[in-house]
Amino acid sequence: MAKETVNKKGTKSNLPLRLNILFLIVFLAFAALIVRLGFVQIVNGAHYKSIVNGNHNQTASIASARGKIVDVNGVPLASNKAELAIVYIRNAGIDAQKSLSIARKLSQLITMDNQALQLVTTRDKQEYYALTHFKNLQQAYNTYLSQKEQNALTSNPTNEYNVLLSRIPKRVLNGFTAKDMQVMAIQHAFNQASNLNPYIIKRGLNVNDKEYVNVVDHLSEFNGTIQTADVSSRVYASNVPFYVGTVGQIPAEKITNYLAEDYSRNDMVGTSNLEEEYESYLRGVPTTMTYHTKNGLPVGNPTVKAGQRGDDLQLTIDSRLQSAVQQILISNIQSARAQAGNGQNNSAYAVVMNPKTGAILAIGGEKVVNGKFVDASNEAVNGQFAMGSAVKGATELTGFQYNAVPSYFTDMPIQYPGQNANNSFKSWEVSGLGTLTPEQALEFSSNVFMAKVASNMAGIILTPSGGHYQATLPSASSPRFTRAVENLRNGYSQFGLGVKTGIDLPTEGTGYNGGMPDNPGLIQQFAIGQFDTYTPLEMVQYISTIANGGYRVQPHLLQSVHAPSSDPTRLGSTIYTYKTKVLNTINDTPQQLQTVQHGLYLVTHGPAQNATGIMLGTGANVKYKIAAKTGTAQIDANDLSLYNETLVSYAPYDNPQIAVAVVVPSVRTGIQNKQIALEIYQKYDSLYHYTSSK
Repeated sequence: MAKETVNKKGTKSNLPLRLNILFLIVFLAFAALIVRLGFVQIVNGAHYKSIVNGNHNQTASIASARGKIVDVNGVPLASNKAELAIVYIRNAGIDAQKSLSIARKLSQLITMDNQALQLVTTRDKQEYYALTHFKNLQQAYNTYLSQKEQNALTSNPTNEYNVLLSRIPKRVLNGFTAKDMQVMAIQHAFNQASNLNPYIIKRGLNVNDKEYVNVVDHLSEFNGTIQTADVSSRVYASNVPFYVGTVGQIPAEKITNYLAEDYSRNDMVGTSNLEEEYESYLRGVPTTMTYHTKNGLPVGNPTVKAGQRGDDLQLTIDSRLQSAVQQILISNIQSARAQAGNGQNNSAYAVVMNPKTGAILAIGGEKVVNGKFVDASNEAVNGQFAMGSAVKGATELTGFQYNAVPSYFTDMPIQYPGQNANNSFKSWEVSGLGTLTPEQALEFSSNVFMAKVASNMAGIILTPSGGHYQATLPSASSPRFTRAVENLRNGYSQFGLGVKTGIDLPTEGTGYNGGMPDNPGLIQQFAIGQFDTYTPLEMVQYISTIANGGYRVQPHLLQSVHAPSSDPTRLGSTIYTYKTKVLNTINDTPQQLQTVQHGLYLVTHGPAQNATGIMLGTGANVKYKIAAKTGTAQIDANDLSLYNETLVSYAPYDNPQIAVAVVVPSVRTGIQNKQIALEIYQKYDSLYHYTSSK
């Protein structure tokens, strides 16, 4: 009994403890529930509310007009033409059969153009056949799919429909009438539309067009699926420069990104150059239409919120100078081709830039194709050319960084081991140019002096031997030689040669990197611009870096961005102004830089009449104060008389405000490089009067 009594007491004493534990568990459960409820209502309340609202409202948009693109003086390069459009608005209640019915009805009111007809695909024809040759789709399924296949695909109607269309043989897709093709073209457009998102079927209409009037008169018959809208098309100035770019349909590979940014599938977007680069500014604020929906279907008319035209771009380009550059190139190509031996010359390029700010004033390029001149300005940015002696300023300044530039050096031919004297490395004066300072080496364009700079860097020994130098070459794989090539190339890159300039375009060329020479003597060719290749744009950045005191500035076409203005003759308030961007500074002392600047001045103003650019700085041309470096680059090892004519320059040399780079490929004779540059300076002065300013 005692034992039993003890057990009962123990059981009684454990009961409150168990109840307390139970109460604690219940309390914690309720506390967790309350915390979760608070989290849902307070933290995520807005999120869930938006989901609920989304079931009842859906917003669609129609693109507004793009911003304008104007030159530095406000001259329009790209603008808009207001027009009307017919749009289709899909909803969840429209199946393929109903879509076909709407397309047929619309085809009686409008005519699709050839471009729209060409978009009709085999799938469109298969769908049209299935919808028009069977009483209903089930009959088509029974014809082309077995019952087993239908049962297997019942849970996925979209896949079932795709299989059906794929089974329709191509042999039955012939014999469609012109009327059938019109319906299919409209149906193709319908198929691109997403739910409640207006899709343009036809644009370019006005209020007096019969098609537009027909559609307006029958709008009530379409139950809101067909509407009219105010849109615009892009209009470009005649002979618009390539860098302005183009607009078009969203590229297929980019559609996902654009849709994520609330674009519609058939919105027009920038597809190249500035139109693409500054899409975010140029795109207008879309007009939005908010639909109240029930079970996925719109109820009543949408609430419309008007959009706004995109922001305007003002460029650094002067259209007057741009047009003049193109004409100057054409006339000089014609002049070159008229000279004996220049039949292979069919193009020329020029880039004009403010060397202090990087503002591009003009980019020109012309090419003869099938006997006619075509705009080839894009090759001034993307094309690659051997530049020859025009790069020698970079050679000297790079050499200074490695203590490789002699105070003076005698110009004589260089003979390599085992080489015939007739094939020696020499300057344009076969017997040599005498003893030269670094400035004079630029003035007379000494190949041998530049070879000496590269030799000092690479460990090549040049020993005088009876009127020429005998070269002792290191191994092409020796550390000093490979390091010298790398240092020379890296030195050039400080000026923008062989690297991207950073211009505000989606793409640009960088020329061709020849890699590591397998013959050590080739570093001397490198030093005179006969190894790597560069773009004309890189060349103007390079000479600008010398002109402005050693700062590599980023070239740019954009000057400022402006809000839309109600006055079509004026730009709106300024949203953004481009600020000069310094990419790097060169590793030379001011004195070394002044040495090269003086050498470039001597090229055009030297006391010797055989300075290579003397025509640019004597007589009436002295007022332009041009500093320059000319170049000729042999481009065919089997035809050494065929070369590229090049030139880099800036003016005025004592306070530069314009830099010009010129490339004239595949010539044998003439001075087109200098003539083109001179005419550009003349035109620039006539516009800006810099020679008469104080």
